[in-house]
Amino acid sequence: MLLQDQVALITGAGGGLGTEFAKALAHEGAAVVLTDISEAALAGAVKQMEEAKANYATFVLDVCDKAQVEQTMAKTVEKYGKLDILLNNAGGSLFTPKKLEEIEEKHWDLVLNVNLKGTFLCCQAAVPHMIARKRGKIINLSSIGGRTASLVTGIPYAAAKGGVIALTRRLAKEVGGHGINVNAIAPGTVMSGQRMIDLWNELTEPQKDDILNSIPLGRLSTAAEQASVVVFLASEMSGYLTGTVIDINGGRLMA
Repeated sequence: MLLQDQVALITGAGGGLGTEFAKALAHEGAAVVLTDISEAALAGAVKQMEEAKANYATFVLDVCDKAQVEQTMAKTVEKYGKLDILLNNAGGSLFTPKKLEEIEEKHWDLVLNVNLKGTFLCCQAAVPHMIARKRGKIINLSSIGGRTASLVTGIPYAAAKGGVIALTRRLAKEVGGHGINVNAIAPGTVMSGQRMIDLWNELTEPQKDDILNSIPLGRLSTAAEQASVVVFLASEMSGYLTGTVIDINGGRLMA
């Protein structure tokens, strides 16, 4: 029980990775607040949390809406008395085109707003609650696509996830003196939801072979493998880590 009596809030918890993260944190004893813009997606996550007999709460949340974000953080603290862990998972390429000539301004705005602005707003709203208790763990979701060129996603996603890394490092420097750790993970390709499956299936067989051959471990990641690192970053085992990006990609990118 690495997270006994801790309170964690996860954005984008209705997605494949988000739900896996929620279950992993709950398994280690945390009370988990699941948030997502989609009520239907939350309902699916709730079913899995109930099957796991987890301690959880849910809120519908648009991470791009500053007022909603602030209210959700306040409601979490009102319900549980504190907020120990913030996991900024909401994001993705959001079904936008990846070819340059097909990307419209609305696609750019959507991907940057959810992935980068949403992460910023959630951090900004959570930090005061953590400062009040002189402790906290913030974990942001970047991607191998924000670390190097990726065949699977496009320029807006790469820019957003690269921005998440810069945000993570700058915020870590600012809040470290308050006992708050800020780190990020950069997953490789994870078959964690329908969108990721669709992106993978859009690749040609030679492209898939190129990706798999570039991974020293010779396979794609599971969501559970990503979740194990999130648990580590949420726990006191990572107490002396901040401003760090952990690449979880089987060795495809070694940096």
